[in-house]
Amino acid sequence: MRESKFVGCVVGLAVGDALGYPAEFRSRAQLVREIGPDGITGFVALKDPRFSRPFFVGAGHPPGTYTDDTQMTIAVAESLLAANEAELDGLMTEMSARFVDWSKSETNNRAPGGACIEGCRKLARGIPWRESGVRESKGCGAAMRVAPIGLFYDDLEQVAEVARSSSLLTHGHPAALEGAAAAALMVALALKGVAPQEMFNEIDRCCSSHSNDFAKVWRMLPNLIDEPPERVLVEGVLGEGWVAEEAVASAMYCHWRHSNDFRQAVLTAINTDGDSDSIGTITGSVVGVYLGVDAIPAAWRQEVEDSDYLHELGRRLFRKRQGTAAT
Repeated sequence: MRESKFVGCVVGLAVGDALGYPAEFRSRAQLVREIGPDGITGFVALKDPRFSRPFFVGAGHPPGTYTDDTQMTIAVAESLLAANEAELDGLMTEMSARFVDWSKSETNNRAPGGACIEGCRKLARGIPWRESGVRESKGCGAAMRVAPIGLFYDDLEQVAEVARSSSLLTHGHPAALEGAAAAALMVALALKGVAPQEMFNEIDRCCSSHSNDFAKVWRMLPNLIDEPPERVLVEGVLGEGWVAEEAVASAMYCHWRHSNDFRQAVLTAINTDGDSDSIGTITGSVVGVYLGVDAIPAAWRQEVEDSDYLHELGRRLFRKRQGTAAT
């Protein structure tokens, strides 16, 4: 393990998220038409004047602002650190409290997902964490936030179990649970230096048997890796990333194609139709941990919102993991 991998994961996911924030709800064709022939290639203000419809309602955030994806990821990371090796119920109780606090925060003004908000409302009313998630929701809101779980545990079965449990707080559909498990496993396997083909195989073995929806999309990947993103990251193929299996498979596609190039991986992820910031978040977490923080362009890692805090959060997770390994 190297500290730079932990920092790369945390900073990388926030960078991918911030790059994708202005692209969410906009098509790739629109990004190319209004921003430039390569689409978004750096941080852009949420309400950049070059954009036509759709217009975001509410505050106009500056370049480098991350979304609810990173906010909830921070809540997961801080829960892991605060719970201090607690049993699963203790960890999920801590995580529930932090999710509720986030849901009530003034900073929760970045297009949060409906299932996440509904789950937080149920948790705030005292509904147990195993029952609070929206049962029929398989949105990507659980998968987008689980990267710290992949950093925190060495045992892959434990990574999957904790990730699935964290999904239950807000999303109860089997595809959401397996999407969360897969996203966390991608980080855990990248931390171990596992190459994309082997990563795909391991996640297929772990997750596909638990959800037909997940398996159907995930198993398309090997036949699509050589196809360009404009033919793959679209509705009817890997999809637009709104649901868990699409977001995770899309991120895996970006990592598989560009596992040695952080910049190209995340730009491929965010210049897409649909949920660009979530695809960017998951991609950034995986390629960031695979390559380490120095692979992230210096301007991006310095100019992303809360850069100093994110760097330190990655270091704190590393120190905690090192301490656990030592015992």
